[in-house]
Amino acid sequence: MRGTRDLVLDLLRQHGEMTIAELSTQLGIAAPAARRHLDILASDSLVEYRVVRQHTGRPYFAYHLTDSARERNSNGYPRLIERLLHEVSALDDDGAGRHLLEILLDRMSDLIASEHRSQISGETLVERAASLVAAMADEGILDDFEIRDDGIHLINTSCPHRRAALASNELCRSEQRAFASLLGTPVEQLSRIVDGKPRCEYIISAVPELAAAAIS
Repeated sequence: MRGTRDLVLDLLRQHGEMTIAELSTQLGIAAPAARRHLDILASDSLVEYRVVRQHTGRPYFAYHLTDSARERNSNGYPRLIERLLHEVSALDDDGAGRHLLEILLDRMSDLIASEHRSQISGETLVERAASLVAAMADEGILDDFEIRDDGIHLINTSCPHRRAALASNELCRSEQRAFASLLGTPVEQLSRIVDGKPRCEYIISAVPELAAAAIS
């Protein structure tokens, strides 16, 4: 049976950041009890917080997972890819190493798309996005999606190769290309965990079927 602190970690992984009040509501426990669980997780270096100051009222704490907590739950191979990117980029000084890296990651993007193409299904883009998230869950690079007024947002709350993404932006772009190839429509990246954001997020904007649903 999973304990309360495991549930706290799950909620922070899903939402990115949460307050004590939000966590206590979700967990169905009193705020002081939620705070005690957060204090224990913080002492284990799994949770940290930032102070949010408001124009009016007192500041409050927003809690989120530490990098070690995110990486602990990833299924990727961060150090191997990090070393690979560094070594390829450092092959020489005339740009050939960077060109080789771009070719390598383009091929990786194609490989991800070809391996998962049979898992993408559905007549609508929303259905295909749902199947994409399910397919990418095993890769550790997508775990949810949200339908908003501006389009479909693809979300990942636990970067499986944070170290590698710090070494090269091309790694994230290769995954973005794979998503676009599998969905058959452009995909734009909005945020990355490696840039200090609570989650990696992509958007499929200007979706005709969403616009038609809004009009009707």
